Amino acid sequence: MNTEKIFEGPGQSSMETYIIEIIIMLVIAFLFGYFFCALVKKSQKKLVKKLEIENQELKNKLSVDTQKEIKEKGA
Repeated sequence: MNTEKIFEGPGQSSMETYIIEIIIMLVIAFLFGYFFCALVKKSQKKLVKKLEIENQELKNKLSVDTQKEIKEKGA
């Protein structure tokens, strides 16, 4: 394992190798972040869809109850 000190420069390796290693680490970190973000968004979309359905059911129930109250007051 390469144990070079970050603040002292590339040490025995060339600067190109040092920069390439950093770029590879950043790309891998970006890909992991993108992948996990996609997973979270997918699970949240399912939850949002479920809550929208529940909300619509409650709105329908509320409108039915309101119509019943209006009919009872009118009668």
